[in-house]
Amino acid sequence: MTLLRQDGEVQPREFSPWNEPTVVDINRLPMRQHLGASATVEAARRGRFVRRISLDGRWKFRLFESPDDVTDAFFRGASAKLGSAWHHIEVPANWTMQDVGDHPHYTNITMPFDGPPPRLPEYNPTGVYRRSFTVPRTWQGTQIVLHLGAADSVHLVYVNKQFVGYGTDNRLASEYDISRYVRVGSNELAVVVVRYSAQSYVEDQDQWWMAGLHRSVFVEARSMVHVRTISCLVDYDAATRIGSADLDIEVAFADTPAPGVRVQTWIEDLAGHRVCEPQMLSIPHKYDERYVFRGHRVTTRLAVRDARPWSAEDPHRYRVMVKLLGPTREYTAMLTGFRRIRVEHGEIRVNDQRITVRGVNRHDHHPERGKAVTRADMVADVVAMKQLNCNAVRTSHYPNDPAFLDVCDEYGLYVVAEANIEAHAYNTSLCDDPSYLATWLARGARMVVRDRHHPSVIFWSLGNESGFGVNHDALAALVRSLDPTRPLHYEGAIFHGRNGETHAWRTAGATPPTWCARCTHRFRQLSTMRKVEPSARS
Repeated sequence: MTLLRQDGEVQPREFSPWNEPTVVDINRLPMRQHLGASATVEAARRGRFVRRISLDGRWKFRLFESPDDVTDAFFRGASAKLGSAWHHIEVPANWTMQDVGDHPHYTNITMPFDGPPPRLPEYNPTGVYRRSFTVPRTWQGTQIVLHLGAADSVHLVYVNKQFVGYGTDNRLASEYDISRYVRVGSNELAVVVVRYSAQSYVEDQDQWWMAGLHRSVFVEARSMVHVRTISCLVDYDAATRIGSADLDIEVAFADTPAPGVRVQTWIEDLAGHRVCEPQMLSIPHKYDERYVFRGHRVTTRLAVRDARPWSAEDPHRYRVMVKLLGPTREYTAMLTGFRRIRVEHGEIRVNDQRITVRGVNRHDHHPERGKAVTRADMVADVVAMKQLNCNAVRTSHYPNDPAFLDVCDEYGLYVVAEANIEAHAYNTSLCDDPSYLATWLARGARMVVRDRHHPSVIFWSLGNESGFGVNHDALAALVRSLDPTRPLHYEGAIFHGRNGETHAWRTAGATPPTWCARCTHRFRQLSTMRKVEPSARS
């Protein structure tokens, strides 16, 4: 593939990031929670967002045998002359389930093509998705963002024949600022999805290999000043019955940062009644001390007395509200719940109560749409688990659609949230390969940033069946720094001999500190406990 400059001319060099394990993304925005801005507090409570246009539905699609066949001449072609090689295809859904000439492929352990990493096959199906969308005049003066829910395996984005960005990780969303590429009126969007990439070597899960855009796509206009992220880490003290939420709220300035921006935040029940005193906080816009500036963010702790804790048996939730004040007045809502998770003396304890975990592994999978699952599909899965007396699920072996964790929060399931890392075919080499370090870190960190506000998530998993090496140690340290409240899980540490006697992982944030690997080792020996979930071979 050749890369177009913004002026439409061809770059004089080959452009093939899918061959490079060190290239995790190009021009992708930092990860955030699944948030939206609303004009009123009631709209925020109902999830009605301003200035968002869904691009789900029918797209034009063409399949190529290799990404090298997608040339600059293709992007210069007129949309009206697409020819007979083009199909209409549904998004979200895998193209491998839509009769376009490429099919699902099942493997366990072995890769669907010959290695070694990062070598790719000559036949590498590559799909080009195209559709138009309209930017209304009212969006002028905003930051316009494209959201791709997930693309399998890697993707490149073009808007109006100009290259915008590149992203990896086929189980997490990618977002791009397309403000300078769009115009008021009709715009042409093209997404190139490459089925196999250097990243495929860490996506070697025991499942059907699919391809395509399998989660929702939308564009939205964000105010020039808007809430970018809300980090929310919760706790519950069973002795005092106080629930707390540690908030880290970041505001984005799409233009020059200015003073006078504030946020007001509070916690309310789901009926909209406030359960704590609101706090008003000023957003810093410049260095307040020499060499010290954490960004346009504020931190605070909100406490709720006589809080009702969250558990799988009683999944009670609260709503965190953030009101942005200044040149922009908007509301953002986030659902969460109060609970404390600890591993002590070989026991998993939630809200100071020992629990027995009875769970299953789950894939995002549908017999007709492949990896594209609806909320109704997720609810059906969770209801079936509850009917079978399950109280836990492991998102094997990657972050599921974000709506799935919302369902687990609502219905009550403990979740082991797993990073999209499985290098099963090369599980003794890639875990120590520095060229894959950025991949390890990005996949784990982006998962934690997206999902750490969910009370249902009680463990983070560093992946599955990928050996054990320095990349795992680095990721474990990063995850602990992003979230010191949850224990870590990784089956490979024990399978490869890193038990509590030889390789202890210290889990930060616990009081007293727990040794996660040692506890996991003990779980296997305690007759009164069950494994968190069956292994992938069960």
